[in-house]
Amino acid sequence: MRDAYQEITDRIIAALERGTVPWRTPWHARGHRNARSQRPYRGVNTLVLQTAALERGWSDPRWLTYRQARAAGGHVRRGEHGTRVVLWKWIEKADPEEPEGVKRFPLMRLYSVFNVAQCEDVRLPRPQAEECCDPLDRAEAVVAGYREGPAIHHDSESAYYVPERDEVHLPPRGSFTDAHGYYATLFHELAHSTGHPSRLAREGYRTAARFGSERYSQEELVAEFAAAFLGGEAGIDPSRVEQSAAYIASWLRVLDDDRRLVVVAAGQGQRASDHILGRSPHAAQDEEQQEAA
Repeated sequence: MRDAYQEITDRIIAALERGTVPWRTPWHARGHRNARSQRPYRGVNTLVLQTAALERGWSDPRWLTYRQARAAGGHVRRGEHGTRVVLWKWIEKADPEEPEGVKRFPLMRLYSVFNVAQCEDVRLPRPQAEECCDPLDRAEAVVAGYREGPAIHHDSESAYYVPERDEVHLPPRGSFTDAHGYYATLFHELAHSTGHPSRLAREGYRTAARFGSERYSQEELVAEFAAAFLGGEAGIDPSRVEQSAAYIASWLRVLDDDRRLVVVAAGQGQRASDHILGRSPHAAQDEEQQEAA
């Protein structure tokens, strides 16, 4: 069986090779979710589905499995190809050293889903109308809602997070080309702050790690993904942040060296986003098991 981590990584790498950074593209369809259960996709699944929607020009964020399309009275159109997403299944193994005598560990599998635009005659609940709210207002609400977050200072020539003082430093707002770029940058630095010992205590969150090292690359990718998830939540356009050919080349090198990095960092990025949004890690765990039936 083909390696599941490699398949997901290959899809992200293919987008980068085309010059598209999936986590810094305008969100063509926001709120990707299962059309039957209405449960949102999370973590790396959000990135994979967003990449597919961007490639095909789909604006509908609803997805179905082949069986679900049939159960909804319709079918997937002939010749359509599904998008492979991650399903985590928890495996239990007897272990006398564990308190309950059982050790649980996640097993990753892939399954295919189809966008509603690829289906015919499916009978589904009418999609909920999205609240009309200015993205910048939503973005400011995200920042204001980060309980006991770091201090934010607009006193620098560049953007960075200082772990020792738990401070985010940014250039003055007027230095940014537009407000979307400002909030995308701020979300990135706030994501770093979630690794602080007083919050998620994420190993390697200190960005002072050597540039290009494995720890540095993973933490940067965590912040990139968390900023993308927060931006998607608010409706911020992350493409307003400058991304050079060198930027894309750097991620290609990193991802080519580590087939697990995308999935692991996306999971940590989802947890960072949840923490900033004040969502319970128990109520909304990373990579929730999706309905594959």
